[in-house]
This record gives sequence, C-alpha cells and structure tokens, in this order.
Amino acid sequence: MFGENPIRKKAPDSETLWVEEVFRTLQGEGPYSGVPSTFVRLSGCNLQCYWCDTQFEAFRWSMTPQAIVEMIRGLEAPVPELVVLTGGEPFRQSIAPLIQVFLDEGFKVQIETNGTIYQAIPTGQDVTVVCSPKTPVLDLRMIEIITHYKYVLAHGEIDEVDGLPGTSTQRAGKKARLFRPPQGKPVYVMPRDDYDEQRNKDNLKACIDVATRQGYTLNMQLHKLLNLP
Repeated sequence: MFGENPIRKKAPDSETLWVEEVFRTLQGEGPYSGVPSTFVRLSGCNLQCYWCDTQFEAFRWSMTPQAIVEMIRGLEAPVPELVVLTGGEPFRQSIAPLIQVFLDEGFKVQIETNGTIYQAIPTGQDVTVVCSPKTPVLDLRMIEIITHYKYVLAHGEIDEVDGLPGTSTQRAGKKARLFRPPQGKPVYVMPRDDYDEQRNKDNLKACIDVATRQGYTLNMQLHKLLNLP
C-alpha cells in the first residue's frame, strides 16, 4: 500500500495462482461501473504507486482455476455474470487458463491492469482489458489487447493540453510523462481519493472540467461512495 509493497517480478508459469481475496460487489469503475460483479484479487504487483490504497500482499491462497470458479459458485446466489480480475497486477501471474475457464463457464471477464506485463490471453467480446497507466511506457503487445483506459486525476497535477495526469505514479524513479491512450480508445477519468475533504472536492471539480472539455467519461469510484468492498 502507498508504494511500500515489494516489487514483484513476473511469476513463473504455474498451474495455480496466488489469490488475495474473492468477493461479491458492484464494479465501481470503468465500462462496467454499477454492474454486479465477483472480484478475484490476485496477489503481488510489479509497481509501487505512492497513492495505492489496496492490500495485495497477503498471498492468502494458492488456487487452481477450477478451484477459483468453485469458490465463486459457492458465494451467496445469484452469481453475477461478470468476473473482474484485479490486483496487484493480474498479468504478473498465469491468468490465461483462468480466463478460459471463466469463459467456458459462461462468465464475462474484465481484467484490470497497469499494462506493463504481457501474456497471450483469450480475447473476444466477453473479455475486457482495462488499463490504468502508471508509467511512461506500456508493453507494446498490451496496447493491442487493451480495450479501455482509465486515469486517476488530482487537482494541480493535470496536463493542460489533454487533461490527463502529468507524470508517473511511482514512489521512486524519474517522474516522466505518463503513458497516453491511443486515439479512439475509450477513456475514463476519476478523482483521486486524498483522504482530505477539500482536496477531494478540488479533485472532483478537476475531473468534471476535464471530462466536459475532453469528452472523457467521468467515473466516481462508485464502490467507495456506497461503502462497498
């Protein structure tokens, strides 16, 4: 959390995945905002973002794809159609077999990623890859499969030309210009939660201004507003 996590490199190929938590909620961000979802949070991340407020270092369970599906099926009914793979960084582990199992079981899959680690995964209309860039450069192969981009904005840290964050989010290293989305890809913007009422108001106003001016879609991190996991 807050950039204090270890930097985890891409894990070796494995038949199991390290899972942090599995829970039912509403997706709060991106193209499926407001949609009932089951989140599968995978452990570990290859980056250290100074404002990240997510726990992903417990490495709670080592599970096969089928065991993950069985855990989802065992949650309270009804089982949502959408499964969200998040982290940490999901692409750090061998997620392709898990995605295929989800598709075979009739689920739609959304993967949340920082776009810096590539692996070949099943694609198609039931697979959505949402990238929240945290660095100046993404893996070029990821750019081919990313379907949507989302950015977290803070007042005073926004580029005047395109309305996106000015620099990378990493706790250490050079603060180079953050990666920009390719033309024509949907872009979502949301205010950063600075845990300060006035700063959060300023961040929201900045987001509204940017969305109105640039034609981006405003997201409000719905799960936080509704006090959901």
